[in-house]
Amino acid sequence: MKHMHMLLAVLIIALFLYQSYLVLGNKERAPRAVKIGNHLLYALVLLSGAWMLFALLNANAPVQWVIAKMVLFIAAISASMKAFNPRSTPIQTKAGVFIATIAYIGIVILAYAKPENLF
Repeated sequence: MKHMHMLLAVLIIALFLYQSYLVLGNKERAPRAVKIGNHLLYALVLLSGAWMLFALLNANAPVQWVIAKMVLFIAAISASMKAFNPRSTPIQTKAGVFIATIAYIGIVILAYAKPENLF
């Protein structure tokens, strides 16, 4: 399950980078298939993450870093929605891409470090 979750996360980040390139570089929006794929990947990464979270809870492992990842993931999704909205201004698009990028970087750092005493 861990490897599938990591693959899904890499695909989400790749789609985010592709959409960011389209919006910031070419000033166009992603095709409908990319948007549908993005939603599907979000759902799958949430399901696989929940599955692994239950395994961690059963093992009495510290999960504070998982909660921080979930908060950052919600922030990344929210910022991406604003950035890739067709009615967003260029400033809103750039700010959304920036915030989502910072959130994804934070998620990757937390996934790699897994700090036990985060809070």
